[in-house]
Amino acid sequence: MFYTNKPYILIVFLCFVFVTCSPKLKSNVVTKLEPLAKSTLIVVLELADNQDIDGQLIGEVSAKDNGFSVNCGYYQNIENLKEIARASGANLVKITQLKEPSKWSSCFRLWGKIYKVDNPKLYETKIEWSESRKLTWDDFKGEPNTEEHPNTLAITNSGFGIESSFNPFKASEIIVHNTFNTFKSWGIPKHMNDYVLRHEQIHFDITEIFTRKLRKTLADNSITSKDIERARALFDAAFLEYQLFQERYDDDTKKGEKKDTQEKWEAIVEIELAKYDAYKQ
Repeated sequence: MFYTNKPYILIVFLCFVFVTCSPKLKSNVVTKLEPLAKSTLIVVLELADNQDIDGQLIGEVSAKDNGFSVNCGYYQNIENLKEIARASGANLVKITQLKEPSKWSSCFRLWGKIYKVDNPKLYETKIEWSESRKLTWDDFKGEPNTEEHPNTLAITNSGFGIESSFNPFKASEIIVHNTFNTFKSWGIPKHMNDYVLRHEQIHFDITEIFTRKLRKTLADNSITSKDIERARALFDAAFLEYQLFQERYDDDTKKGEKKDTQEKWEAIVEIELAKYDAYKQ
């Protein structure tokens, strides 16, 4: 079964801008390690995430404004910090301070610490879709809620959102990303088998299809941060279509009970992913 809260649209408006450039990235590495491969998982713990970290402190990092930068939204600067961590041999970023955009800056400014931990997956709260990584039952960390969802074997909580910083003198990119929420996704232990997991994976794959479709729509219409209202309208239309598609998948398969129909949907999703392959990250 699929469940999601409507994902956020984060758009930052700024009235006065004098200089445009890239965000200012800094690191203070106290322990030097070999850089990690591009494919290495880097986990980010957000400001409110107070998990205990059992790992080696590698250093401190920051992504700040460099004179009213562009392409420095929250998600964009999170990606910047992940790249610094990867280059420093760290696989976990803990955000320690955050400043939101204001009239003085168009950027989300972030500070954090980076660590090397043995198993970063243990700390994951959100998972980005990847063709090289399929969901496992270890990713479903939430507590089952059978009162609100009776007769439900598992729930996948995922969704997609858009983000951009805004500069009236220079357009910035609109980022589309999707997320699987580990602590809002759950399964009934006695039903955690491969077949049910396949059904839930397809829900996440459908999220990726509509993420790619929205990227294509924005690109085809040359939508940037200067077209916020059009971007919002395109997002709302895409999200409505996405919800209906997810509901049809559950209805057609009887939430996975009809195995022949389940196999048909797996083929449909595979074709749709391939159709929009050019728009994957």
